[in-house]
Amino acid sequence: MTEKQQAVLKIVGLIAVAGLMGVALYFMIFGGGPSIKPVITPETPGTTGGGLPTAGSGTPGGNTGGGTVPTGPGVLTPSPVADGGLTQTTRLTSGGVLQPTITSGGTLAYYDPRDGKFYTIDANGNVALLSQGSFPYASDVTFSDGATSAVIEFPDGSNVVYDFTTGKQSTLPSHWEDFAFSDDSTSIAAKSVGTDPSNRSLVISSADGSSAKAIAPLGDNDSLVNVSWSPDGDVVGFSKTGSSGNAFGQNEVYLIGDDGQAAGVLIVNGSNFKNIWAPDGSNLMYSVADAGDEYRTSLWYADSRGDRTGDTRVRLSIKTSADKCIFASNTLAYCAVPLDMPAGGGATSSLITSPDNLFSVALPSGKSTLVAIPDQETKMTNLSVSADGKQLFYTDTVGRLNYIQLK
Repeated sequence: MTEKQQAVLKIVGLIAVAGLMGVALYFMIFGGGPSIKPVITPETPGTTGGGLPTAGSGTPGGNTGGGTVPTGPGVLTPSPVADGGLTQTTRLTSGGVLQPTITSGGTLAYYDPRDGKFYTIDANGNVALLSQGSFPYASDVTFSDGATSAVIEFPDGSNVVYDFTTGKQSTLPSHWEDFAFSDDSTSIAAKSVGTDPSNRSLVISSADGSSAKAIAPLGDNDSLVNVSWSPDGDVVGFSKTGSSGNAFGQNEVYLIGDDGQAAGVLIVNGSNFKNIWAPDGSNLMYSVADAGDEYRTSLWYADSRGDRTGDTRVRLSIKTSADKCIFASNTLAYCAVPLDMPAGGGATSSLITSPDNLFSVALPSGKSTLVAIPDQETKMTNLSVSADGKQLFYTDTVGRLNYIQLK
């Protein structure tokens, strides 16, 4: 073999070796070698299998008030009895009702605008006619204590009082408004608002409208007087005509006695005064729009007897209006409390858009406790508590009747 042939063979050998090395390097880099694949063992949903639990199936979306409550793993189940957390609510009517009131028999009376009739309903949803009478198109209803009678107002200004026990109906003057029954249901207080301010007065009459007498002139101040008959009968209303606007935002609210005379005075820290009475009439809860807190609602508990009026005053920690509260006894009240109280909410309730939670208030200490987070988010109004204290009834945003089991 010549030297030239030996040189050619060496060159071919070098090229072959380089090619083999290149092929080997390619497979090493791009996976030509053997691979080890993980083995995945399927798990049953909801089991841990030694690792993190898998997510179960649920209902998408949250509770929008009146919709279906989400269910499934990871979603709280509402408690059937109020225990301070998410609580089941039960809807009793499919349409809006007016002024639900506990009857002397322990059921709940209400007016149904759809047919103009009065009904009673219990916690089991059993409905019965309270009266055979029909009163279509009523604009407002005021029940007596125990729902034995009611004043029925109509859009044209006419007013009637109806006795559910006797079936007797009486006509009241069309210029009367803002009605309240005495605790024994035998008398009515109202504002008589004539065209001429000199003919405006606070009046008291028998329950059928007879024997009416004016007890106090109103003049131009009729809008500053709230008719609110105390359970003990000593006070028939409140007059927000006292001095106001001092440096501390305090206002004087006079209690009006059944003789038309001042029966005491409350010094309140704000405007837009509203109140509810304790069952024995010795105390009350009231709310005001607090100027010192950007006119958010401020709720108070106060003494209301004679010369001691206002001596006992406790500012409650919850922010809600007094007309969203109800006394269950002299020492216990329940209040629907908005999740958020915006600035100005105490003066203009339409600014409050958040749903309510239910709180209890121990009195006279004023200690408040979260009782229930309704599983159907809504604003709660017209609160009533059953005679045995086991159910709390309320109307929702569209006026439907609901209840929560308390015990």
